[in-house]
Amino acid sequence: MSTEHVWLRYLPGLVAAMGGTAIITWAPPPRRIAFTVLATLLGLFCMEAEYWLAFGFPKSEVTFFVFVVVITLAALAVRNLGAMLLGLAGLLFFSYVNLRYGAPYLLDYVMPVLYALLLAWSRRALGWTGRGIWKASRPEVLAVTALQVLAAWRTTDLAKWGWLAGRHWR
Repeated sequence: MSTEHVWLRYLPGLVAAMGGTAIITWAPPPRRIAFTVLATLLGLFCMEAEYWLAFGFPKSEVTFFVFVVVITLAALAVRNLGAMLLGLAGLLFFSYVNLRYGAPYLLDYVMPVLYALLLAWSRRALGWTGRGIWKASRPEVLAVTALQVLAAWRTTDLAKWGWLAGRHWR
């Protein structure tokens, strides 16, 4: 991809961020958790589009992508517990990947926020909250904030920010 079309690299991340925000904002209150699961599904499709823009069609990712879509749809079927488990799995996955490989994609920063929201809201719906630090959304806010800071540090450490400016970092 030439540097004159660098802005195209941001489109999937922007679609996921703005689309996810719209989906969650316009969700009827009793369906907010289900709509947040759908926002993560939109993010997964956008993530594949982001990889496609960066490297071409990621044939090696197809099996993983289908697996994650099936897990996401299963979380919808299992409702609040499924959403909580999906939020936890998504947050742990992005923690591992972003800290292991760096996070030069916009969606590496958007998706953990969606999964943290899903985890916080489903914990509250299940009544799995406590006092102090364990109150719903406090651990998720701390986790996602720490992850974002550490992912930015790791991306800098691995010198992967060049992708955002149109350079290839592989």
